[in-house]
Amino acid sequence: MAYKLPGFIPEELRQLARFIPKTGWEVIDWKPMLGSMRTVSWRYVSRRGVDKLAAQTREVASHVRLVASPDDVTPLVDIGDKRQLRQSGDDILRLYFSQWLVAQGMFIDLRLARFGVDDAGLLFTPNGLWIQLRPDFREGMIALYRSFYSSDDDAFDKALRQMGMLRGDLSPAAEDELKNLLFQHFGIDQRSQRFSIDAFKASFDELFAFFVSHQYKLHSDFVFVGFYLITLYLTLEQLGQSHNVRKICADVLLSPGSGQ
Repeated sequence: MAYKLPGFIPEELRQLARFIPKTGWEVIDWKPMLGSMRTVSWRYVSRRGVDKLAAQTREVASHVRLVASPDDVTPLVDIGDKRQLRQSGDDILRLYFSQWLVAQGMFIDLRLARFGVDDAGLLFTPNGLWIQLRPDFREGMIALYRSFYSSDDDAFDKALRQMGMLRGDLSPAAEDELKNLLFQHFGIDQRSQRFSIDAFKASFDELFAFFVSHQYKLHSDFVFVGFYLITLYLTLEQLGQSHNVRKICADVLLSPGSGQ
């Protein structure tokens, strides 16, 4: 069935919700989803909690300056130097991975308009689109990314179960299918990766098709992480550079100080 989003949801959030396939709305657990949508929409309008979360994010993302209203900066769309574009994209990826380490929440809008550069480097102007994930899901995502660096399949399985993605009633064939889909969706196997929003959307659609066929009920955490990734892909595709995602992830999530 098609689901009409409530009128209180701002356009900035509606733009992201359009990436969910129509059939995908059937497998979303609407009680937590509507609660999260209402909370995030209010934060967007009021900017409640933005400054406090920005201060907490600065502690793990020192490579980017979080500012309320940047002055005298160059928008990323105006940069012509490929080396500077690649560096900006690398820094945005570091911000993406760094935010997983912030238990208090993450800013999910990494679209291009939120960034700029000056002589000192990259600036990020967060808006009120931020979400605090359940601890098990957030820690499971960190464990998932870390599991990509080991040959231990048990670590991968454990991370998915911690996130609530791998149900106990799935057949072995369905488990393998889902694990392959999730690896394609979240995987960071490439050392020179170019980002394509069309490829991400295709992966998103395949995942939702699996969830529909196996009658999942998805918590809002999964959907909002999808929104987070969508904004990352949109920005990095627009920058048009290749990035060593594997190294950047390791630098952030495997460093000695990257505890949960």
